[in-house]
Amino acid sequence: QISWVRRRDWHILSSGMFTYTNDERFQILHSEGSDDWTLQIKYVQKRDNGTYECQVSGSAGLISHFVNLQIVIPEAHIQGSGSGEHHVDKGSIINLVCIIDKSPTPPQYVFWYHNNNMINYDTNRGGINVETLPGHPTQSRLTITDTHEADSGNYTCSASNTEPAFVYVYVSEGDNVDAILMRKSCAMCVASQLILLLIPSIAAAMR
Repeated sequence: QISWVRRRDWHILSSGMFTYTNDERFQILHSEGSDDWTLQIKYVQKRDNGTYECQVSGSAGLISHFVNLQIVIPEAHIQGSGSGEHHVDKGSIINLVCIIDKSPTPPQYVFWYHNNNMINYDTNRGGINVETLPGHPTQSRLTITDTHEADSGNYTCSASNTEPAFVYVYVSEGDNVDAILMRKSCAMCVASQLILLLIPSIAAAMR
């Protein structure tokens, strides 16, 4: 008799060809006359991670074989988007690279969106190109030349096997880009100064 047991909760998933779970993703595959008893889990999820035990019971007693199942969840991120923003000068080039990592197989597709609209490469605008290189990891590069302010907005990289990745692109005149970055830098400086001012006040109040 062949049984499969999920070790994390000692749930007996199957005995022979019978399954003992309400989760229809679990199924036993066995051909008559074969020595193979395969536990199949469809549409695997993170919670399926863990150790599974195959128990073989017979006249010689019980023999167990353990299988460790590790679920890998692919991740997507856009290079240089740690701050969630990307600033470019008007008339320059938007160059975004999306990395799909931790994927056992390359995604079936990678789409790019601008403000929730799929980017169409054959528009009258021209100057738009996407190059996707499958592999480990998969890289998809979106290039937009001769940018103007209408190209500002949210850019999304969406692969078939990951959650989407986002970055907000600001296209403006060179002086405006410098001004935006300067304002952000000053805001951070002011925040740091306020924290430094508050620390002595809090310390004095606690005395």
